[in-house]
Amino acid sequence: MVYSNILEAVGHTPMVRLSHMAPEGGAEVLVKYEGLNVGGSIKTRTALNMIEDAEKRGLIGPDTIIVEPTSGNQGIGLALCGAVKGYRTVIIMPDSVSEERRKLVRHYGAEVILVHDAGNIGDCIDQCLQKAMDMATSDPKVFVPQQFDNPANPAVHRAHTALEILEQVGGPIDGFCAGFGTGGTISGIGEVLREHNPGLEIWAVEPENAAILSGGSIGTHLQMGIGDGVIPKNLNTEIYDNLYIVSDDEAIQTARDLARLEGLMCGISSGTNVAAAIQLARKLGPGKTVVTVLPDTAERYFSTPLFDE
Repeated sequence: MVYSNILEAVGHTPMVRLSHMAPEGGAEVLVKYEGLNVGGSIKTRTALNMIEDAEKRGLIGPDTIIVEPTSGNQGIGLALCGAVKGYRTVIIMPDSVSEERRKLVRHYGAEVILVHDAGNIGDCIDQCLQKAMDMATSDPKVFVPQQFDNPANPAVHRAHTALEILEQVGGPIDGFCAGFGTGGTISGIGEVLREHNPGLEIWAVEPENAAILSGGSIGTHLQMGIGDGVIPKNLNTEIYDNLYIVSDDEAIQTARDLARLEGLMCGISSGTNVAAAIQLARKLGPGKTVVTVLPDTAERYFSTPLFDE
């Protein structure tokens, strides 16, 4: 099969059973490896769907400038979509994100605007959003997808990611866990998985230094792409049964273990999700199945403590 462009190849990422890290006497743990997605992360799915939804609704046209505040992967996905579709793209990011993220956005031809993270990621994301909205106010050509609020974000996970998971697993799913940034992944996937598995237990996973749902204080952390210090409109707060908090150290060590024990090169938030999945597997016990996602690839973390060894 020959694709007309790379965006036609988005999705259909592999599901992998953890053979060495699943807890002894616990449930099996299956991970959906989005590092092999086009653009290197799960966010290409949402970026593409938000842009194509806006195209269908006549909100953007050939002269549109796409502007989005993001902590990383969504910006890379939007820059990729802009490159293929011919839109000028501007990504506004906290300066605490990895250098690789900035370089990847620029490599796709997009502009990067950095906002200083003074130690509160929620405040910084708010500043990024305000800058984007100010740009939209001053220029009618600017379109801000607003990933935290845009219903096309969770919609793509309901229509595609979740259905891929159901087909790949091919049987009952007893547990699902995921961190949240925009809320799209855990809400969109979780809603569909629960429709097909009414007894499904879902855990929302939070970084220790940005555990907003758990009532914690908001600082800065290394689990990029989740824990943005805001409760997004796209988060279905009725979908999860439990909150699980993961420290930066645990997330990093689990991500390293995924590479060394399972051969899965993935980022820090993948370590977050798997750390929670292992605990959920212990809770559910043998004969059960736990699913989570590995949101991105490790190659955009070379400048972070993930590779400080």
